[in-house]
Amino acid sequence: MAIPVQRPIIDNQSNIAIGLDLPTNSNQGSLFKMNYLTIDQALANAKNLIYTNHGERPMHPYFGCNLRAQLFENATEDLIDNIGNTIEENFKIWLPYIFINELLVEESELYSNRVNIRLVISLQNNQIDTRSIVLEVNAVEQQ
Repeated sequence: MAIPVQRPIIDNQSNIAIGLDLPTNSNQGSLFKMNYLTIDQALANAKNLIYTNHGERPMHPYFGCNLRAQLFENATEDLIDNIGNTIEENFKIWLPYIFINELLVEESELYSNRVNIRLVISLQNNQIDTRSIVLEVNAVEQQ
């Protein structure tokens, strides 16, 4: 049985860019790398939210996940839970059109002072197309 995929109308026009991708540098001859699909722009918006700290966005002092505040915390289960909860809460506030399919926050196997974050996202109205983000957060090693 086929499942119809509902794409926003703007995704049907392949020559119209929706927004800027992160990082913004491009190797395609243009000044900025552009996104042409809504899910790709949602991924760029998610990266922007995760990488932004409180006070960095003008007129929105609480925009961002503020992971830099976790930088010097001890690498414990509380830190892992706190990072996961912070990401989920901020997505609900700032990016409610993004559905978090999977959020995995765990200690790095190679480095005891690093926390790995794996986030798989999709759009609320299209949970078939997914994109993933993998990043690392350094923490202070517990003595």
